[in-house]
Amino acid sequence: MGDILTRIIELPAGVSAMTVVDENGDYNIYINASLTREAADRALQHEMEHIRQGHFDTDKPVAECEKEAEGKKS
Repeated sequence: MGDILTRIIELPAGVSAMTVVDENGDYNIYINASLTREAADRALQHEMEHIRQGHFDTDKPVAECEKEAEGKKS
């Protein structure tokens, strides 16, 4: 419970990564296979920041969560 699992998969163009919380409470991070290594690393760090900031347990607007994950103030 609360583990972080990372997978490289094909995702639609324009989607760098996404995180899904499963029924066990684990975070499943999916990284787009078409990204360069550097872009994949940035995408992973972005998704990890969502987890660190508790964005999966909040009612904050998505736009606010995205700014926070990028380190920007609202």
